[in-house]
Amino acid sequence: TVKLLQATGINKSEQEILEVMIDDVLLKQGTEKEGINISEAEIISALRKEVGASGQAATDDQLKQFVEQRMQVSWNVYADRSKTTLGIQRYIRKVKGSKLSNIPAPSQPEIQRFYDSNSKQFFVPKTVTLDHIYVDTRSLTADEKAKALERIKEYSTKIKKDSKEFDKYVEFSDDSASKYNNGRFGTLRIDDVNRKKFMGEDFFTAVFAMNKGDISSVITSNVGYHIVRVSDVSEPRLLGIHEKISENQKLTVSDTIKQYLTAQKQDMIFKECVKEVTEDLRKKADIKYFLK
Repeated sequence: TVKLLQATGINKSEQEILEVMIDDVLLKQGTEKEGINISEAEIISALRKEVGASGQAATDDQLKQFVEQRMQVSWNVYADRSKTTLGIQRYIRKVKGSKLSNIPAPSQPEIQRFYDSNSKQFFVPKTVTLDHIYVDTRSLTADEKAKALERIKEYSTKIKKDSKEFDKYVEFSDDSASKYNNGRFGTLRIDDVNRKKFMGEDFFTAVFAMNKGDISSVITSNVGYHIVRVSDVSEPRLLGIHEKISENQKLTVSDTIKQYLTAQKQDMIFKECVKEVTEDLRKKADIKYFLK
């Protein structure tokens, strides 16, 4: 065990490893003494939260396959480890419930200090807010694409003569979600890798070269043809502490910092509780060492 740890860059002596193993045994014994038992349903629920959004739609069997494929361990081994970990966590919360339930929230000065020291984390790159008229070409044949291009070019020609025509031709857009909302496409960040991959490099290059109020000619994306109207452009800037993280979220920078500092405090206090419980268990235990 010592050689294995050292090979991974962890320099622990045999004595240190032994003390950790003793702590683990004592915590397991404490968990068992309290009659704490973790069901498979609880293990799967914890795994679902750990996996995130993709885990919410997955079946139990799919999550088990995920464990075996991604973590390279059998489900039984993973479940056994998780049962121990979750059991100890519940044991600590039961024994130290009062301390863990009275963790003070971060103060405003603490939040401000974090913001002042880490303000670069809240830098927002250039964004553009768009309306568009869209023709979906993903399921069209070559001939159908050619006809679709001619159709949207006709729209573009008429819009160039009278920009008010844009709102008229929005009604013919294939984007059902936006055509009833003045063609609202939404806001793009220049560093949004996923949307850039979906829409295509050429689309991003074209729209980020536009100014507020501009209406484009026909732009080709990975999914079709577009006529774009830029309703707003926001240059790169630093978000203020009371500003929203994004237009799609209610959370402000201050809220986000508060969540982070709260989680940090909770983790620190939980570790303190583990140490206190372990020390108490050691005082009550009869520990004998048989070292060569």
